[in-house]
Amino acid sequence: MLWAFTALLVIIAGLVGYVIGDRTADHPTTSATIGTTAAPENNTGATTGSSPSYDDVVNAVKAGADGTRGSGPKKLSDGSYDALFWGPRGPLQAQSDILNIHRRNVHDPFAIGAIDAPVVISEFSDFECPFCSLFANNTEPTILSKYVDTGLVRMEWNDLPINGPNAEAAARAGRAAAEQGKFIEFKHALYTSSKDTSGHPNYGIEDFIRFAKEAGVPDMEKFRADATSDKYDEAIANARAYASGIGVSGTPGFVIGETFIGGAQPLEVFEEVINTELQRVADGENTVPDADTRSSAELTAQEAR
Repeated sequence: MLWAFTALLVIIAGLVGYVIGDRTADHPTTSATIGTTAAPENNTGATTGSSPSYDDVVNAVKAGADGTRGSGPKKLSDGSYDALFWGPRGPLQAQSDILNIHRRNVHDPFAIGAIDAPVVISEFSDFECPFCSLFANNTEPTILSKYVDTGLVRMEWNDLPINGPNAEAAARAGRAAAEQGKFIEFKHALYTSSKDTSGHPNYGIEDFIRFAKEAGVPDMEKFRADATSDKYDEAIANARAYASGIGVSGTPGFVIGETFIGGAQPLEVFEEVINTELQRVADGENTVPDADTRSSAELTAQEAR
């Protein structure tokens, strides 16, 4: 995926005109521009402007996977899952490429939801980030039940470990769980554990072992070996560079269709943006691309040529 690095300056200069600015990992952030901008909040916590209602978009747009979340990622030929994914689906060289941020790959173990869902949420998060935990525990469950389980939205995770060595170790553990097809379950176990933690949880390998067991990772010996190895380091470094290169410097950050939301914003903000992006598909402004069937190794080899 070497193309991602060559595209970064193009992205920053021409694609987004990002107004994200400097952000810290310790404070929630506000909405910023990626193609379009989430409506600013007023002093009541609600967003200004208007958006279609949930009922409007449900009746107007075709859900993916026959109205379900779909069957999940496909295994590789050796029976494992492809835990080396990072970056976007394709080059980001013009405004019209904005939806390439969303991978829609059949092998992607960091995704949940129908491959042909009308809208994708690409999340940039850190397992040590308290506001990522806040989103995972307070907001994500409703998005999953209301939009993902009904085939309207797909969610894709992107590593952005910016909170030091513990965050990097957690990213390795997440990929070790992903290699055995249990990333979503591992993520849930970890964030459930940290929901009442003030500040960074500072998890280590024994914590990751506990979360992996809760997640149902089948081979715990392999999980420990993978989580403590350097096999994912290049992919994690590339994922972090990719996020930084497109202007996401704090966590959590979300690209929902064409719109960026920064921070653990209220559920209402996410719903307004999701509904607006669904309406864009219903109106024919955006189309749902075909699923990408390439493995991470095939993508890397193709872009290296």
